[in-house]
Amino acid sequence: MTVFMVEWIVAVLAGATVSYGLTAVLLSRMGDLALDLPNHRSMHQTPVPRTGGWALIAGCAVALAISPASMPMPLLSGFALLLAVSVIDDLRNVAVPVRFAVHLLAVALVLLSLSGSLSWWWYPLLLLGGVWMVNLYNFMDGMDGLAGSMTAVGFGALGLVAAWRGQEELAGVCALLVVSALVFLRYNWPEARIFLGDAGSTSLGLAAVAVSLLGWQKGAFGLLVPVVIFAPFWLDASLTLMRRIISGKRWWEPHREHIYQRSALRIGVKKTLYWQLGLMLAASILAFSLVWLGMA
Repeated sequence: MTVFMVEWIVAVLAGATVSYGLTAVLLSRMGDLALDLPNHRSMHQTPVPRTGGWALIAGCAVALAISPASMPMPLLSGFALLLAVSVIDDLRNVAVPVRFAVHLLAVALVLLSLSGSLSWWWYPLLLLGGVWMVNLYNFMDGMDGLAGSMTAVGFGALGLVAAWRGQEELAGVCALLVVSALVFLRYNWPEARIFLGDAGSTSLGLAAVAVSLLGWQKGAFGLLVPVVIFAPFWLDASLTLMRRIISGKRWWEPHREHIYQRSALRIGVKKTLYWQLGLMLAASILAFSLVWLGMA
């Protein structure tokens, strides 16, 4: 085992410890700080704290600070800006135009952190795709265990491909996100005691953007790989959005029309979560097959 690997193991364990401990504190002593109150669109019946993302991100920040990872300043600035506005949104609603502007700027800063040159037409495509990823992660965080499971499976798959291709630092970042997601799932598995909130869901969406673009830039995998891996999320969110727009509905408002939501209402949250996990694993296996065959 190399010194580099030992440093990452220590960092990941430290991050997991911080996330676990802070989640316990948020539940026991600050449980009323930011409550998600149930309404006619909710999948839960009682108030639940939406501060789980605070603990998850805090653990990741501590781990990255003591890890051997080198993070470009624009990348860190993008996450810091997004996190600050999302925490405020967890405490009190932030206007949609303000949130959207911050999402645009955060993704733009991630793109700025990419070294090397891309054809000019890549940037608007990646900017729009990145903003959509940030938002769809938030849209899909509407059922116990779902966003945490996608994080664990999705980044686990990307991390394995990165490690296979010799990108140890990227694999370490993915391992950190996987372990942090598992710690969060300890409290978010049905019936959830805590939710990610906007701070957690948007930050994980931006992390999916950053890891996907950095892995692509470093040659660990093609862009098709993260697209396939996160297909269970972006397909559901995209199809639901198009259906609502075509129907003339106020598509930006909260609702219960996602595929996973309609399934949960019919067969229950746990059964829906299990078949969603099956889709996530199937998507990851498909991605591995594409990499193995040299198609991605």
